[in-house]
Amino acid sequence: MKLIYFILSVFIFICIDSNAQKKEKIRYKADELKFRRIDKEPVRKLINNVIFNQGDTEISCDSANYYNKKNILEAFGNIIITNPDSSVISARSLIYDGESRVAKLRKDVIYTKDKEQITTDYLDYFIDEKKGFFFNEGELKDEINTLKSDYGIFYGSKDLSIFYKEVILVGEDYTLKSDSMTYNTITKETITFGYTEIISEDSTYIESLGGSFQQETKNSKLTSSKVETNDYILEADFINFDEKNSTYQASQNVILKIKESDYFVYGDQGEYNKSENITKIFGNTLLKKNIENDTFYLSSDTILAIDDDKDINKLFAYNNVKFYKKNFIGKSDSMIFIIKDSIINMYNDPVIWNYSNQITSDTINFKLYDDQVEEMNLIKNSFIISTDTMGNYNQIKGRDMKAIFSENNFMKNILVSGNGETIYFGLDEDYRSIIGLNYIICSSLKLNFDNNEIDNIIFYNNPIAKMIPPHEIEEGDLYIKSFKWREEEKPKIGDVVFYFRNKIYLRND
Repeated sequence: MKLIYFILSVFIFICIDSNAQKKEKIRYKADELKFRRIDKEPVRKLINNVIFNQGDTEISCDSANYYNKKNILEAFGNIIITNPDSSVISARSLIYDGESRVAKLRKDVIYTKDKEQITTDYLDYFIDEKKGFFFNEGELKDEINTLKSDYGIFYGSKDLSIFYKEVILVGEDYTLKSDSMTYNTITKETITFGYTEIISEDSTYIESLGGSFQQETKNSKLTSSKVETNDYILEADFINFDEKNSTYQASQNVILKIKESDYFVYGDQGEYNKSENITKIFGNTLLKKNIENDTFYLSSDTILAIDDDKDINKLFAYNNVKFYKKNFIGKSDSMIFIIKDSIINMYNDPVIWNYSNQITSDTINFKLYDDQVEEMNLIKNSFIISTDTMGNYNQIKGRDMKAIFSENNFMKNILVSGNGETIYFGLDEDYRSIIGLNYIICSSLKLNFDNNEIDNIIFYNNPIAKMIPPHEIEEGDLYIKSFKWREEEKPKIGDVVFYFRNKIYLRND
């Protein structure tokens, strides 16, 4: 019983104290005081040097109407509210309720605390809670940022403000727009909710569905975001930006779109180093280039995009590189794409399959024209093997080769430079039986093709040739030294494109 009595006593005391505080009358003074009635209500009219006090709050103005029974104040002209938390509010008109201690300020309202200033024409301020609510547009300024919105709430004791509808933040070197956001005037941390846009002075454009932006640490975390520069577009479910170290960290459903090239790079993770102009994509990495009636796909462990002279001009793919295009399939340890010149270089055991042709060399580079292979250079230890209609292996070997392609990626001709050596099988008109095996050694030669089949060969510099009749062909005559048929290594579409393999489809480009 004593405990219940104590709780009741405390409750009654709180209620009495709260009620007494609530009913605290407003004290006032002025140069002139008049008594009037407005709508039958007794009103005290105060004129010149008017000062009202309630608790630790002081209100000064040019003139006022004080409704004594209601404990309500109407103030006009040069209104200044001085609060115990050192905040000051000025306005041109005011209605103040001494019971709820709520001030409704209108016209040219300015709230100031420390280095923070809020301006609006409509502000409701809750003195006990140190909370303000503005509407019909307002603006917050501090030593760094300017924020504007249609509606806002600020908490003086928490150094926190909430802005919503048509929110704009103008920082030192960027502008941020959002549906709604919170802002800490001490840490300068901004948290946005809903669609967010950021435009930087360096022309970087960011879209997001929300995120946090910490100006003190210069670190940002974005959700479902897109970063766009003059050269590329980077998208991901999550992007963290560390401005101090000039790096972006992207994760989940990463897409890099290189403008003016039709190259897309997909992956699980992404990193962008702004100071070094390098973008790194890894984890289920896929490069995709849209081609008329076709698509070029490439997978590797990692893809790097290099920004040269403010343009992304090079792509590096390395470790387990595989690519797939209709009638043009290949693999190597690493590849370099020179975007501007449409040149692709393959390194470390490269191999290409083109129709019935297998192409190998220490290094292979090929040039694209209108998204078709126009020219291919095989550098050192070049070897081309092709199968005919009977399954025979026609072979071309040399130090270096240059292959020219016609439409549909058919070989048009091959120029062999140095240590030329060939084996090809002559077939009858029906392509059903062997006429003979042609073996030729020549330092340089040129092979011309018709419909991807050898049509004729031009030899330079003292060729050595022999033709072996079918009945005299032995096993040792069938292959040039270093022959290796690698058909089992040929990638399938599912080996290259993971979403075909897993039946997961990319979002629209």
